[in-house]
Amino acid sequence: MSWHAVDALDRAVDATRRFLFPFEAVRWATLAFLALVMASGGVGVSGAGVPSTGSSLFGAAAGAVGAVGAVSAAGAAGGIGAWSEFVPTDSESVPVVVERGVSTGAERLAGLDAALLAGLAGIALLVALALVACSFAFRLVFYDALATDEVALRRPFRDRFRQALGLFAFSTVLVVATGMPALALVVAVDPTALRAVGISVGGLPGSLTVQTAALGGLAVFAASAALIGAVASRLTFEFVAPAMVARDVGVLAGWRAVWRSFRGSVGEVVAYLAVHAVVAAGAGIVQAVAVAFVGGVVAAVGLVALVVAAVPLGGVEALIGTAAGTVVLVTVLVCAAVAVVVVTLPVRLVARTYLTAYEVSTLAGIESDLAPLSPTLVASDDSKSVEE
Repeated sequence: MSWHAVDALDRAVDATRRFLFPFEAVRWATLAFLALVMASGGVGVSGAGVPSTGSSLFGAAAGAVGAVGAVSAAGAAGGIGAWSEFVPTDSESVPVVVERGVSTGAERLAGLDAALLAGLAGIALLVALALVACSFAFRLVFYDALATDEVALRRPFRDRFRQALGLFAFSTVLVVATGMPALALVVAVDPTALRAVGISVGGLPGSLTVQTAALGGLAVFAASAALIGAVASRLTFEFVAPAMVARDVGVLAGWRAVWRSFRGSVGEVVAYLAVHAVVAAGAGIVQAVAVAFVGGVVAAVGLVALVVAAVPLGGVEALIGTAAGTVVLVTVLVCAAVAVVVVTLPVRLVARTYLTAYEVSTLAGIESDLAPLSPTLVASDDSKSVEE
């Protein structure tokens, strides 16, 4: 039996070589940008060593809203507290009318601060969601480049953005649907977990034995839902998304096409997930080694730069104790971080391209019409096997 997930390993190497070489600076720069910003896997379940941009942006959205909301609450409480420090409470020294007026003014000011910060929280949420949608669109742009062997940004981004919105909505619904059992398990174990958001729930009814059995069943259900969600998310990003580009359809139509091709091929899916995990782990190790090596070199250069800069400032202590030293220290650190990202970007690009080409090549082996892979990226002997 021929496993498409195994056969695709060699085809992906050839497709990566044909796609990236001969070297063109503009082409590589565009692809490097896509490798940085595109969603690189299912939400929370991307391949080993390859961070999921989509999931990190979901986290950024939640973190931004939570941070601004916390500041809003603190601002509202702090506004009243600040006024209370300056407004005397002794009724003999301050007329009641003045006290009420100051109190009303403090409440209005706190209300305005809370409204302003709530508005900032809403803007932060919209910006974060827009970044997530853009990362999904850039993933589709990368598939579009594989399908045409032409690298562009503006036109494919505009053409694929509606599909990206559908992919984003589907992924969000999938995460919520498969994550609800886990949330229910947390609430069942700790009924006070939702009090922070103003929701009060009771514990599980019945005796201790009944509660233990219920918690066990809920834990199994939550784990099963999480596993199904992880696999569905992987298939959505790695098979349905390229099918959407290949057939120019939405996420539901893409899922129907992939489901028809994979129905009865559970072994192929399992083999693909296993091989992909090994390939992704290898790519992650290569990237980690590159980052460690480049980071060591950059750190050494940065240390020398700091020592040289410390001489005219009056010594190493001046780098921390003076404003000029702090500026120099921050500048060197920022330049070092940028240098590590830029220098290791070609390695990341090759790894990302190979992983994506492997996913598309596996899909091409199962159903060639679903794979956005240009004929110019397929070797002549492999193209016959793909057509078969």
